[in-house]
Amino acid sequence: MKNKYILPVLVLGSSAFGQFTVSGQFENYPEKTVLVKIYDNAELKLLKNTKTDNQGNFSANVPKEYTGIVRVDLPTGENVALLTDNKNIEFKTTTGQDFAKNLTVIEGDAQKDLVKAEELQPLNDVQAQVFPYLMQMYKPTDEFYVAMIKEDKRINSIKNNTKFTPLVSYINSLKELKQKAQNNTDPQLEENIIKHFVNDDEKLEQSGLFSDLVFAYINSSISKAGGKDIENNLILATDNILNKTDIQTTRGQNVLTTILNFVPADQYPNFHKKYVDKVNGLTCKITDQLKKKVGQSSSIKIGTKVPNITFDQAIKGKKSLYDIKANQKLIVFWASWCPACQQEIPYIKEYYKEFKAKGGEIVAISLDYDKNEFDKAIKDFSWYNYTDLLRWDSPIVEQFGVESTPTLLLVDKDNKLIKIAHHISEFEAAK
Repeated sequence: MKNKYILPVLVLGSSAFGQFTVSGQFENYPEKTVLVKIYDNAELKLLKNTKTDNQGNFSANVPKEYTGIVRVDLPTGENVALLTDNKNIEFKTTTGQDFAKNLTVIEGDAQKDLVKAEELQPLNDVQAQVFPYLMQMYKPTDEFYVAMIKEDKRINSIKNNTKFTPLVSYINSLKELKQKAQNNTDPQLEENIIKHFVNDDEKLEQSGLFSDLVFAYINSSISKAGGKDIENNLILATDNILNKTDIQTTRGQNVLTTILNFVPADQYPNFHKKYVDKVNGLTCKITDQLKKKVGQSSSIKIGTKVPNITFDQAIKGKKSLYDIKANQKLIVFWASWCPACQQEIPYIKEYYKEFKAKGGEIVAISLDYDKNEFDKAIKDFSWYNYTDLLRWDSPIVEQFGVESTPTLLLVDKDNKLIKIAHHISEFEAAK
């Protein structure tokens, strides 16, 4: 990518040629939530939160030009990834153990083509991994060796006679590179990955394999460097890939965001400080994802007013966070499925007694996806309880920058942030 800043196709204005529909049927999933997502700068973003009808059907419009992977998620964690060349996709499946096995693609030539390619994968694995190993154990004149040569030719014949569209061939090339990285079978792995990062267009970000290739590059580079100073090797590998992709471009910034996502800040503080400082010193346009990662876009700072939370339905007569008047409010992000939250809840209940008596109030925002589980969990909570049933895809989570549960935010009567914590004991100590 030669331009200093190339906006991905995904963020351009609507195009008459860029509108298509993702539709499907989950046969045993009536009137429940479906989340349709696409890749924006290599990160999955929620496009639409919709519900199935009583037959398990749903439909969502992709309003902009997009070529790559569309992912349909269920809040239970099940998902199906579908390849599109900016054309309609329609599928049918069931939830549960046979989720992938029962997938039938009704419309979408790119995905149908990809399914054919995936059916060839076991043969590719035998050819690339099994035969080379076994051939070392036999003589060329042995019957089994001759049989392997014959089967190798048969597989090549199948592959040569099976033609794929350029998009599917491209996705296959990325998958093959990822596979070689996992098997450590490509002596030029880093060079080949760099070629993709330097030369490919936005399909790379939208392939669903961007993060895998960044990780493969960094991991390979660190492994070759050896030594015990992992943090220094991380820095050297990151500097190298950023020098090639250019941090002033969207591609370079996507690479850095990905690395910052998988390198723990608490274990490698010097690494994070170096690149956060580097980003803060940039004068070019910065992607929203990278801004968020380094804290530039966060509105959640001590002394600033937190965003309002509007409820779908009034809670105790209140329609939003701001409508709830109190000397102080404790906003608690939690979930019924979160073990750490279950451990914390009894202490929050105890804290609430004195907090309420002094004019305080708790507003608990749950990252649940099952309304029955949510209702069961809050039946004896006397504070304000709300969930949009979107788990980590909730826009509230993004607004508040929540990365783990439980997360607790104390605000004053004007909704200005006083303190952020992860345990109620931190507020007890402050008293």
